[in-house]
Amino acid sequence: MIYGYVLMYSQGLIIKDWRNIDLSFGLIFPNTYKIGSSSYTIRFLYFLLNSRNNIACERFFVPEKNKYPASKDFTPINNLRSIESNRSPQEFDILGFSLHYENDFKNVLWFLEKSGIPIDAKDRREMKISKKKKFPCIIAGGVAATSNPLPLSNIFDAFFIGDCEPNVFRFLDSFIRTKREMASLEDFLKEIRNIPGVYIPSFNNEVNRLVLRNLDDSPNPTFQLISKSEDKVKIFEENFFLEVNRGCPFKCKFCISSFHNSPFRNRSYENIIRTIEDATNLSNIKKISLIGSCVSSHPKFNEICEFIINKGIEFSIPSIRLDHITPKIIKTLEKAGIKTITIAPETGSDSLRENLGKKFSNEKIIQILTLIRDSKIKNIKFYFILGLPGETEDEVDKLINLMKNVDELGFLKGALKVNINPFIPKLNTPYEHEVYYYLSKNKKNLISRFMKVKKQLMTISSIDLKFKDPKDIVNKAKLQTLLSLGDDSVSKILFKYYQNGANMGALRRAEKELNWNIDDYLIKILSGYKPWHF
Repeated sequence: MIYGYVLMYSQGLIIKDWRNIDLSFGLIFPNTYKIGSSSYTIRFLYFLLNSRNNIACERFFVPEKNKYPASKDFTPINNLRSIESNRSPQEFDILGFSLHYENDFKNVLWFLEKSGIPIDAKDRREMKISKKKKFPCIIAGGVAATSNPLPLSNIFDAFFIGDCEPNVFRFLDSFIRTKREMASLEDFLKEIRNIPGVYIPSFNNEVNRLVLRNLDDSPNPTFQLISKSEDKVKIFEENFFLEVNRGCPFKCKFCISSFHNSPFRNRSYENIIRTIEDATNLSNIKKISLIGSCVSSHPKFNEICEFIINKGIEFSIPSIRLDHITPKIIKTLEKAGIKTITIAPETGSDSLRENLGKKFSNEKIIQILTLIRDSKIKNIKFYFILGLPGETEDEVDKLINLMKNVDELGFLKGALKVNINPFIPKLNTPYEHEVYYYLSKNKKNLISRFMKVKKQLMTISSIDLKFKDPKDIVNKAKLQTLLSLGDDSVSKILFKYYQNGANMGALRRAEKELNWNIDDYLIKILSGYKPWHF
């Protein structure tokens, strides 16, 4: 039993003798084991760091059920131990958090407090001096950290901004050297502050996002952490992950991947084929998940799929650009036995969709869905966004009408899985200032749009609508927007929100206690304020 998750076995586990290492690295995904084990980033970093004999990288996750703050959570602290050697977080030299979602920020605070590690970086440094206590160096990376580290800047000692591959070992070698010299954390931070792609809040150094130019230089793990579970509901934890490309060539204005992972890079076909061959020689792989924001943009996408099929292996793909779906691609996906295809029209309005960067019409959508209906692929997953800049009630009606037209194509009951999410603005994207619907006076309009869509679509038998409480959805989106666009003043709100129980009532109490107003901050953003850039 690991954090409430039963493992039958875990392939690719690496356990090292700590007597023979120079550095211990605790790799933390601040969410549950089930979600974290389906992260390519966690598998990649685990493989990359453990490729060095003198580094032991071990994993931590957050329990399935916890109470905020950790001081009021009475589950045993011994539940928070590394999977590989059952060690506590405080025993590690470095704790590295992989940050993908702003909603996980509260789990970062919970993890540190539950571990007995001061949340505030200044408190940790002062306790080291006054009480001679040793704490790990706390670092973070990932798309949420790259987008905006400021709301967490008082917590972390350092952030990786962008791709880590070019300089991660330069960073770790510096740590090993200062550790041998018994130098202070401050000495280490001074030494690394000029490493490209590393942001150190205590120095507030200017930083450029680090980019790995050639994706073939990123070693896709051939021997991966693959977990077998007794859980009937699986995500991708049993699949082999293969990164096909990074970034996206289409620059949709809302998309964090297009701008934070640019430029768009494909792994070479030869590298992909070699990785599959090496991986299948090492392990009995049953299914491969192709990883990338736009895997269908790979010039050899169909050939990659055909190669996997000819190896007798199943595969899955993320959402595929609708204008990339051709009869040839459908035939290939049929041969692979794929039962569900995922598309992201984003909106039912042609003009709004084109403004986003997706230049295909509702007529094209119906044309492609007709091809899918006539194939062996009987389920379609849709992703839509409400609250997009420039959206009107007319655009909401167009979304509803589009799905009613899709229903008329004759899909079976529940075949159309419709996911609708609120628009979340991200820093360093063209829509970074678009917070209109999260001002208190406008929020009810966004909620009413969700309710309208829900009322219109939930009674259609072919549609399986994937959201429940519109008010809760929009409230959580407002918090995510605040954290996504926040400066260091938002870090105080985050901490108070966490201390008060990490729910919406806690957020309102945090505003009152700090005499701080979310609307006032969002109005600054709406007026052009930009707290962070790389």
